[in-house]
Amino acid sequence: MTTQFERVTAHGQVTVAEAAGRALVDAGVAVVNCVPATGAASIFEAWKRLSGNEKPYHYHEEVAMGMTMGASLTGQRSAVVIKAHGFAKACNAIIDAWTFGAEGGLIIIVATDREGRSSDTIFDSAGLVAGTKLPFRHLGPDEVYDGLIAAYSRSESMGMPMVLLVEDDDLARHIPAPQESPQPVRPVAVPPRDPLRHTLFPGNSNYPHEVAQAKLAGRDWRVIPRPGLPVIPDGLPEKFQAAIRSYMPVFDAFKSFRGEIDFIMGDTGTSSLFVCPPYGLVDATTYYGGSIPMAAGAISAGARKAWAIIGDWTFTASGHLGIHEAFHQNLSVKVLIFHNRSAVATGGQALDEALFERLLTGYLDFVRRVDAREHANLQDILQSAQRSDRMEIVVVDFA
Repeated sequence: MTTQFERVTAHGQVTVAEAAGRALVDAGVAVVNCVPATGAASIFEAWKRLSGNEKPYHYHEEVAMGMTMGASLTGQRSAVVIKAHGFAKACNAIIDAWTFGAEGGLIIIVATDREGRSSDTIFDSAGLVAGTKLPFRHLGPDEVYDGLIAAYSRSESMGMPMVLLVEDDDLARHIPAPQESPQPVRPVAVPPRDPLRHTLFPGNSNYPHEVAQAKLAGRDWRVIPRPGLPVIPDGLPEKFQAAIRSYMPVFDAFKSFRGEIDFIMGDTGTSSLFVCPPYGLVDATTYYGGSIPMAAGAISAGARKAWAIIGDWTFTASGHLGIHEAFHQNLSVKVLIFHNRSAVATGGQALDEALFERLLTGYLDFVRRVDAREHANLQDILQSAQRSDRMEIVVVDFA
């Protein structure tokens, strides 16, 4: 069957957006996420037509970026396609992506709008990108195809995400059809777990930061001394110990079927501390509210089972955005919410219970609730959620 790209190239011309879409196909990119915006949408639509993928659009740039990071953690190549203002919106995730790194190549394609033709403001998008410290390149119309192909090799050789800037006004222009260069079949293996590089929290901020700096400087990051993590619970700050002890039965239950789970994504807060010994259960923790997008992204890249662990405050603040996207894309992510009615990590501020319950109301068909003191019931509910083939939301209620 002749593709649209082949019909167009028969006349020797393609649009810049079509060249970008073809490059994503030829580079073997498994996951492409896009929030609709002028310019970005044309690249995404070209990729969909040329790949035969009917993937829906995303609703929120930060979630799209978090899911791209989760996909990269599986070893697959991934991309997020957004406009410059969307890049600014996603920066909460992107500044962690600098430290988090990339396993499979991770490219952020940014459609810039230097004249403000389809934006509410004009701003220095290149300056913003430079401020994130991520490696980036501004591609001219004739550089898009080869530049995208090369970017994946560079991202993987550095172990870092890379940003490519393309001018919105250029994407509809016709250019000579690029010489297609399909890449050799790229074997994909899930990288070994390395929570010290991928779990970002105040007790482990220096090491991944030093790794990122070494990558950017072209130094061997593997020679950097690896720190030890505190032992749960007594090695942690006293202010967290009561909460951690109350969480331990939940993670004890997880230990019994950890081998059946591909990824456990932590979130900003005390639950992420279960990366520490003797548990060592958390694979990755990034930005506030990022556990659900990360787990959903891993599922979208082919992971069988992925859990997101999140506190009730963080879920209410931003984590629910990932639930919306997982539901929208029919991804069977498993979510564990610690419902202790407060923001434990920041001083115990009281949760708005009515708001938390209202956010759950839209997903009641997927919600299971259990009292944290009922250990046998807790084990059964977690294992049932693990065996399920659909999205599951387990709310553990603490007294």
